[in-house]
Amino acid sequence: MTSNSEIPSADSASWNIAESKPEGQPRLIRYRPDLEPYLGNPNYPKRLVIIWDFEIDNSSGMPSQQLVEDMKSVEDALISSLDSDRLAILAFVLTNPGSREWHYYIGDIEEVGNRINSALSTFPKLPLHLQVEEDPEWEQIKTVYEICY
Repeated sequence: MTSNSEIPSADSASWNIAESKPEGQPRLIRYRPDLEPYLGNPNYPKRLVIIWDFEIDNSSGMPSQQLVEDMKSVEDALISSLDSDRLAILAFVLTNPGSREWHYYIGDIEEVGNRINSALSTFPKLPLHLQVEEDPEWEQIKTVYEICY
């Protein structure tokens, strides 16, 4: 079994980016190919999705430059809080017209929630909502790999 500390940190990992344009609107996915050896790690049987909905104020459907910077600050705070000891593994980030989703694999939901609240306490109220789904085999990131490879 792989120990949590063997999984590379999100901030030291290499990330790939893929883009598609279903219905003419861009869709971006940023994902970590380095997680493939850890798929289905039993320490992370659930997938947490943090969703930031935003108003589309341009023809691309993508967030404005200011919003991209704000989202980056939030992502950095979450990585610092959740990934430093691999409590949660950020696997991929999906940006659709009007939303950005951060997909983490997690084990201890209660501690993850506590750390998210702490990490985001310095930010103004954000338009975030969270979903937790069972994904013990990491099927969602496998789908990302199938689409992007």
